[in-house]
Amino acid sequence: MSVTQSVELFFQEGTSDKLYHARIVETAAGRYDVEVEWGRRGSALNKGKKAVGVSLEAAEKTYAKLVREKTGKGYQAITSNVQPAAIAPPEGEGSGSKVQGKRAKVGRVAQLLNAVDEDTLERLLADDDMIAQQKLDGVRVLVQVGATLVATNRAGQATQVAPEILAGLAHLPHGTIVDGEVVPDEDSVKYWLFDVLVIGSEDVSRSGYVERWERLDGDIEPGLVGPTAVLPFAAGKDKRKLLESLRKARAEGIVFKSKKAPYSAGRPASGGTQLKHKFVKTADVVIVENAGNAYRMVVYDANETFDVGKVFAGTTNSSRKDLDAQLARGETPVAEVKYLYATADDQLYQPVFVRTRDDKEPDECLRAQLTHTDRRVVTS
Repeated sequence: MSVTQSVELFFQEGTSDKLYHARIVETAAGRYDVEVEWGRRGSALNKGKKAVGVSLEAAEKTYAKLVREKTGKGYQAITSNVQPAAIAPPEGEGSGSKVQGKRAKVGRVAQLLNAVDEDTLERLLADDDMIAQQKLDGVRVLVQVGATLVATNRAGQATQVAPEILAGLAHLPHGTIVDGEVVPDEDSVKYWLFDVLVIGSEDVSRSGYVERWERLDGDIEPGLVGPTAVLPFAAGKDKRKLLESLRKARAEGIVFKSKKAPYSAGRPASGGTQLKHKFVKTADVVIVENAGNAYRMVVYDANETFDVGKVFAGTTNSSRKDLDAQLARGETPVAEVKYLYATADDQLYQPVFVRTRDDKEPDECLRAQLTHTDRRVVTS
């Protein structure tokens, strides 16, 4: 076998420190594979192929597309003059912030929550330093108010939101930055605000959560119009009442936040001051094949892939067209799916497609995220 082209790419920013390698290999006379490796720097890399036994022209086209996609997301080529740093730089200072265009970071990175299991709920309900809110089932959006409204996703990258949804923020003081989720509300869509980072020229992100919420409710809410609202919270004994109400309503879950904790961008390695518990389980999976009547899903564990079943429910003509187009281009789209539980052999029971995710890489779809349920009948 001979290698005709190869590249080593890296991505470093915040908690991300990743590598992506690609090469074109001649496996037989006139036949070529496009081989890839990816994963965290310093760990064993996952391996795969984006094209198998194709012509050189087809291999070069696939290879060029892969490199273009990765550099468009902020990956950089490793050269004699460009090397990964010993430690990934902070958010806003790494390779992900150097990319131009739609993937560029143009806003604040969102504060993200770690998940907790059922056994932790009692402790959080009893902790007077924690408040509770409904976990929304929407799309995370931060908005900076200025001459125009700039909407960004959780990674601080520009995102598209229908103008009429955000129009109610236009009269807020310029410089204001709010955080919330865009959520379908019966026959309409609503933007629910649950945090504020800046009010006009005043940065309030270092204030405690309850203080920020009070500013959100007192200083921001009176200026809102249209499909925007402030998400309430529960404290003390009302947290348990909220939990019971959310379960009865079959909501997605509940969130707990420390009253005095500041707004901290990104996700802690573990624990943290903002925690979530989902009633309906979700997982991020990699779509690898249209199997005819459904899409085959896999997750990763170290450098191995694990099949977790097929999903069709929840897909639409539009989403299937988009998935098929990505697969035809040799891509491996990441999708969020809902499910009841994972079986002992990691098959997702009753999976439902929710959406594709362009803010996650395939190697972030880990086997460890799956939640297994014991189906045995409890007799005592």
